[in-house]
Amino acid sequence: MNKKLFSSILVLSCLAIMLAACEKDFKNETPEPRPQPPVYSFVEEFDTVANLSAKGWVITNNSWPVGPISWRQGMYELGGKLGSDVVGFPAYSAKYTPNDFVSVDMNATSGAGTTSAWLIGPARPMKNGDQIVFFTRSHGDYIDRMQVRANLKNNGTFAGNGPDQVGDFTTQLLEINAAMSGTGYPINWTKYTLTLSGITGTVEGRFAFRYFVPDSGPSGSNADMIGVDSVAFISK
Repeated sequence: MNKKLFSSILVLSCLAIMLAACEKDFKNETPEPRPQPPVYSFVEEFDTVANLSAKGWVITNNSWPVGPISWRQGMYELGGKLGSDVVGFPAYSAKYTPNDFVSVDMNATSGAGTTSAWLIGPARPMKNGDQIVFFTRSHGDYIDRMQVRANLKNNGTFAGNGPDQVGDFTTQLLEINAAMSGTGYPINWTKYTLTLSGITGTVEGRFAFRYFVPDSGPSGSNADMIGVDSVAFISK
């Protein structure tokens, strides 16, 4: 065998070995999975209000005098003195029954007093641009009012110790019927979209719905029944 042919064979053999090694290394290389960002968004339809605590929701009744019941499963049924009156209203979004929403009414207060009933959402990292979307309505017979507030200090649920206190929920995002007008609360399901702003970086916080009505209760002049449905926290 001449030297030129031998050299050519040697070069081709080395090249084949290198390619095989590269191919082997390439096939054995397993790329590291990219970490997925946490999913903080959620939607709550209130199909079963009894399960809310397991999802991180907290109900606090700071009304005075405190009544027998605060936020509860929605109500749409026959009742009244004759048993044939329609009590309440149907859910905005129902999966099982027309009661698939959360509601609160005059019975959060006993006698006549100030209603301050809180429905506090789960703790979530919050930042500018995040949104809270929900639907609400009133029965409409008496004056209702609701605030949406946020605790942007910590992930706690402290809402004060009395009907006029807000605890750590010092940021007011919305007040529906602030003027306490007889027609100020919608009597049909109405959508509200709130966009968070004024936050430095990201904070672990909570938002809350506060049914806040003075001179309310069964013996008061105000408060009837409101409902909240299809609450979404949208992390941007």
